[in-house]
Amino acid sequence: HGSLEGPEFGVYVRGKLKNNNVIELPEYWTGLVDENSITVNLTPIGQSQDIWIENITNNTVTVGSDSMEINCFYTVFAERKDVNKLVLED
Repeated sequence: HGSLEGPEFGVYVRGKLKNNNVIELPEYWTGLVDENSITVNLTPIGQSQDIWIENITNNTVTVGSDSMEINCFYTVFAERKDVNKLVLED
């Protein structure tokens, strides 16, 4: 793992969904991230799609769609819970 710089101790995963609507988060996320801090970005591939996040539960993200053929990139971000929050300077 490497690190990105930002105003929090964050982690991310990214990937692609095709004809599937479930993003399986890494097993280690369960003890590592604050589930309430999870955010998800979806980017349609090819044509415009009506896609959204239905729920985030049990270490998975379920994507909703008006179409049965989901084809998108995803990025999932969250803040770590195993360390104290980052203190920013004013």
